[in-house]
Amino acid sequence: MASEIIETYKLLQEKIKSENAKVFFDMLDSPYPAFKSRAIQELTKLKIDTPIIKDYLNDSDAGVRLASLKYLEKMNLLEENQLKAATKDLAPSLRREAIKMYITSGYEPIDYIFSHTTDPDPTVRYQLLVSFLEFYPEESEKILTLLKDDPYIKIQQLIYALENISETIKSKDVQLAVKKMAMARYFESNDSITFFNLIKEVYPECEKQTQIMIIKFMATIPCDIIKSFVENKINEEKDNEILIELVKTIKKVCGSENLPSWIIETFINEKDPKLISFGLKLASEKDDMSYVDFSRDLLKKIDDDYVLGSATYLAYFQDYKLMDHVPSFLESLSSKRINTGIRIIKKLKLENFVPEIAQISGDKKYPTTVRKNALNTLKYFKAKQYWEIPYNILKDPNERGDLKLAALNALLKLNAEMVTNL
Repeated sequence: MASEIIETYKLLQEKIKSENAKVFFDMLDSPYPAFKSRAIQELTKLKIDTPIIKDYLNDSDAGVRLASLKYLEKMNLLEENQLKAATKDLAPSLRREAIKMYITSGYEPIDYIFSHTTDPDPTVRYQLLVSFLEFYPEESEKILTLLKDDPYIKIQQLIYALENISETIKSKDVQLAVKKMAMARYFESNDSITFFNLIKEVYPECEKQTQIMIIKFMATIPCDIIKSFVENKINEEKDNEILIELVKTIKKVCGSENLPSWIIETFINEKDPKLISFGLKLASEKDDMSYVDFSRDLLKKIDDDYVLGSATYLAYFQDYKLMDHVPSFLESLSSKRINTGIRIIKKLKLENFVPEIAQISGDKKYPTTVRKNALNTLKYFKAKQYWEIPYNILKDPNERGDLKLAALNALLKLNAEMVTNL
């Protein structure tokens, strides 16, 4: 019986996916290229495995061919000969995408792609340079030598930026993406201390977004090298966005125990609810329960951001006073609050709220995301008395495919034998 249930379950999964995708298969026969492209894009999102998409690599419309190429790559169905053919497509958009795929997928020999340093379209040559620098920064000299005399202004600007690293990072006129490539190449070409000394030197002269990028790069450097610098910047920094990145970096590299005790209070005392939530998150990571009363007061606020951050903090410490707020969360007009209420029920194991969860999961007035969370919670509590709810969802031809998949998983847990009756 168990093997029959599992086999039926697998067949139903595929059936639900197929029903959800039927409209897009119908669109593939449209005479309009835009419809065909959209259909392939949607089938890609749904991860529908079908061999017919490869036929569209030869479509007369470049947009359709591009969508097909991306589908095959995403589904791991793209063959090397198909990819190489795409690098020679008449449409530059196809060649750009194919070159990027060839490089990012690690095909060898990598030298095969160098023939495109003489591609007639400058945007293709630029894509080749950008992708190669991103994924093979340690071998960048090869591509730079081949393109050093390229007439395309963006290529010349990028090469100049790479060769003048300090000037590039400090400049307000250079794009962040170019700065990132230049820093990645310098990082690969030097040891951690040399790299750190460079970014430490230029940091004070950089604009805000560049400073944030530098801080994120510091997360790749050992703690003993960056710790003193980052701690000093945390003590000095007045901009909260930069401060958050500094805190994230030192947490990641050195651990939460290295965060100064006052930093949590700094965020908690802000008026911005997102900063308060960040502070409460830090407090929970340090097992700091001193903000329980503060968080309970925040639950009375109107703004969702105040309420959700404080509820998450209190749920972490399993504060059972949260139970008093669950009914108002579940009755809220905010789907965020309803989902938070469902998470609290699950976190605190409040099984007495299972009837309300069951009602939400079967009621079409609620958003799909809320109903899916409710179904998963029924499954979590093994609420077998409510097996008819996922069963009825599966029988309803008007329910969405992603909801049906959640219902199928719930039914398998609540009443597996009914799976074979569908």
